[in-house]
Amino acid sequence: GQRDQVQLNVLGVHDLVEALLPGMVQRRAGGILISGSVAGNSPIPNNATYAASKAFVNTFGESLRGEVKSLGINVTVLAPGPVRINLPDPSQQALVEKLIPDFLFISTEYTAKIALNGLARNKTRVVPGVTSKAMSVASGYAPRSIVTPIVGAVYRKLGGD
Repeated sequence: GQRDQVQLNVLGVHDLVEALLPGMVQRRAGGILISGSVAGNSPIPNNATYAASKAFVNTFGESLRGEVKSLGINVTVLAPGPVRINLPDPSQQALVEKLIPDFLFISTEYTAKIALNGLARNKTRVVPGVTSKAMSVASGYAPRSIVTPIVGAVYRKLGGD
């Protein structure tokens, strides 16, 4: 449910970093790759909990980066858009494929490669794929009043309404 999403996306990320950071600080070396999302850049009606939890992850990662930069620790936030996965429910799979054209998806392998490459190069944020870049740019420039209803409509369809 919604609470599990917050538990995983917010507390899971926070607790893992808290557990691993002291060792990295001691060694004055390390790398943290945080899986955020382009969804964390703006409000998403019909997926409010997910968007808000990813907003936490994006902000936490970029803030942490500023705190540990001088200690030789790299922090990179991965912010992908749609990544190709197979959903267990065939009707939902069909709906996703109808809503999001094939070429907009990126593979999990490509995402992982780009993310690790970004971490190695100590990039602040890695945004793989054409859709993610478009969503990232749009959320930076387009007024939320325009973007929010469009994104909300997509998520409402995904939810089966």
